[in-house]
Amino acid sequence: MFGLNGGYDSRPMNTGGADTGINVSGTEKSAFFQQVAVNAEAVANDWNFNAYALLPVGDTEQDLNVFYQGGALNTYGLDVGYFITPELNASVGYYYQNGDLGTADGSGVLGRMAYEISRGLTVRINISYDEAFETRVSADLEVRFGGANTTAQRQEVQQLPVINALTSRASYRDVRVHDVGTGGFGSVEGGGSDGKEKKVGFIRSMAS
Repeated sequence: MFGLNGGYDSRPMNTGGADTGINVSGTEKSAFFQQVAVNAEAVANDWNFNAYALLPVGDTEQDLNVFYQGGALNTYGLDVGYFITPELNASVGYYYQNGDLGTADGSGVLGRMAYEISRGLTVRINISYDEAFETRVSADLEVRFGGANTTAQRQEVQQLPVINALTSRASYRDVRVHDVGTGGFGSVEGGGSDGKEKKVGFIRSMAS
């Protein structure tokens, strides 16, 4: 099966305090990021390939508080997956991201393991690494509701990876946001107003 899809995504952000010791209390702002996503995939009963691009639109750089500014990231990636069994899929991928005034530019790798516990119930474990977000580990549970099977043959067909791919939602539709200190204090990367080098502080707010 070959597939091509695209769409529009949005991400409202109501930010909180920073974990860098900088007091931003009372200056938190709401931000709203948007993107266009495109995805192309090829799925067989043993292998699957997935190429995607996340393209921010509108105001891609927005103030989160008096010190930090967030930027939506352009992301381009390719995943290759293998069905160990019809229920168990393992995949590895590469992605390149850029944005947030150049502070997040670079490559990353990711891995994913997905297991369909029963019809309509799937658990996934994800791990990724890049220099901007470092190592991230997450898990998600997907529950899908549908009508009962009318025959055992129909149930067997629906368990095939290609059939499951036809009815699954598109991957990689989260708006990815990275942040770095800016504002009246000057950039905290490479030296601040006091002439001393300061560490970049991240409010880890990327969805994946």
